[in-house]
Amino acid sequence: MGAISRRGVVAGLGLGLAAPAIARAARPVDTDVVVIGAGAAGLAAARSLRRAGRRVIVLEARRRIGGRAYTDRTALGAPFDRGAHWLHSAEDNPFLAEARRLGRRTWVSGEDGIAIYRQGRPLTDGDERLERAIAQLERRAGLRGLLGQDFPLSAAAGDEMQQAAAAFAAFTMATDSNRLSAQDYGALAGGEDEVVEGGYGRLLADLYAEVPVRTGQTVRRIDWRQRDRVTISGEFGALEARRVVITIPPPVLAAGAVAFDPPLPPQRQAALAALEGGRFVKVGLRLDGATPQAPEFAFDLDAALGGRTSALYLERRSPVATVIFSGSHARDLSAAGAQALTDAARQVLATVLGAQALRRVQATTVADWSADPLARGAYTVARIGEADARERYAEPLAGRLFFAGDSAASPYAITVMGARRSGEAAAAAILKVAA
Repeated sequence: MGAISRRGVVAGLGLGLAAPAIARAARPVDTDVVVIGAGAAGLAAARSLRRAGRRVIVLEARRRIGGRAYTDRTALGAPFDRGAHWLHSAEDNPFLAEARRLGRRTWVSGEDGIAIYRQGRPLTDGDERLERAIAQLERRAGLRGLLGQDFPLSAAAGDEMQQAAAAFAAFTMATDSNRLSAQDYGALAGGEDEVVEGGYGRLLADLYAEVPVRTGQTVRRIDWRQRDRVTISGEFGALEARRVVITIPPPVLAAGAVAFDPPLPPQRQAALAALEGGRFVKVGLRLDGATPQAPEFAFDLDAALGGRTSALYLERRSPVATVIFSGSHARDLSAAGAQALTDAARQVLATVLGAQALRRVQATTVADWSADPLARGAYTVARIGEADARERYAEPLAGRLFFAGDSAASPYAITVMGARRSGEAAAAAILKVAA
């Protein structure tokens, strides 16, 4: 009797098993897609999928929607955006037209003046000098970047004003200039910013009111061992879906808040770890009225050069003053407690408006997303040398796990618009593989 190969045995068995396998129907699932997180990315993904006729369940750990785009209307007795505030790159931002369609007024931010202070006094032509320094810094960084290597943005700064420009650039990125990746910063689009009446968070909530969300549902485990489904579980029980959109911030995933079975591939884990949560702390101060004669933005040059960058924002149509701290300065103040943050904010206010302005403060509130376990930062900063982590983080896995959020690679990364586009891209990818 001749030898019988394993291949021949398997082929023979296959003849008997093929028909039942083809006839067997796929086991039903609870829904087509589970979206984890009801921030801008999750809401956008869910709306796109629902409009395409897919069954979608949205799970949100908070008791509200919007994520870090949240307008608080109670703490100060006036709208205060605890997170996202400005409609960045307004010329490309779909939220602008949608706001106007809802009858919300919008206005350009920055037109009401930017003042640069030094030793307690406004610097003559300070805003123009800073603008020129930023342009010079970006040119120097661009030339150095031709070598193809990443570096701290501060390394491209020449004179003192360019060093201040690097500090202000890092301030907007929620980090310090010696920790800011020049490549990550250089990949972002600029453009004009606008502010929307009533708050950005409120706008987001109103625009996506059609999306049903199960709030107070914290996901603890994602089982993607089976090829035709994903099991999502938590205190709420378990749900099975064909695919899942994960919009949990990378620092939260990197901290192990959700267990994956099997674990995420090492490259994906490395990408998550390379996207650190940035510090961007806002202190809101309710004044006894608006300050229409003051500059809209004020920065202290000496503080920036000393690593203590802060900004005072005075929107002329509101009685709310916002003081923003960033990077290690925000970290140190946060570590000292809410009172230290409030005291520092009052000092910034006094520097710009005078000590008498402190008598106008009627209420205060602190917004620190780094202290929030569901955020672990205002938005993410890519480590130097790992700007490509944004692309690696958002790549789909096995046609079943899709990642979306403001951390995804885009000229509009770390913005609400970027999060929305990432969510819509994840939905489009699902529709393509599930067509």
